[in-house]
Amino acid sequence: MIGLNPSTADDRSDDPTNRRLIGLLSAHGFGGYWLINLIPESTPYPDRLGKQARRLSSKNQLVIHETATTTDTVILAWGAGATRCPFRYGLVESFIDPQCFGVTQQGEPKHPLYLPSHTNLELFPGYGI
Repeated sequence: MIGLNPSTADDRSDDPTNRRLIGLLSAHGFGGYWLINLIPESTPYPDRLGKQARRLSSKNQLVIHETATTTDTVILAWGAGATRCPFRYGLVESFIDPQCFGVTQQGEPKHPLYLPSHTNLELFPGYGI
């Protein structure tokens, strides 16, 4: 699972997004998941991350690629906020059949927080660029 700003939740303390992910992924038969942040910053207040373009740090890129190559399924779930991350286009192209819980009107993979519990996974259609 690759998201944007997965708050400060960890293996001992959940947040609303993690609770939603547990429900969604359990309904699809997943026994667990890794949640990786698209950028190496997290906060429960996404507006504090600013609106400027972000770059993909080499350390974050390594973690994303190592995890994506050792998992059965890559799920994209960063929502509209990722428009400040232009590197996402190349990142998506590096994955084999990434999935998502649908796309926003702008074509970004939907963030899971407000999705209904019966939302299905689908192949991410890509950006078409």
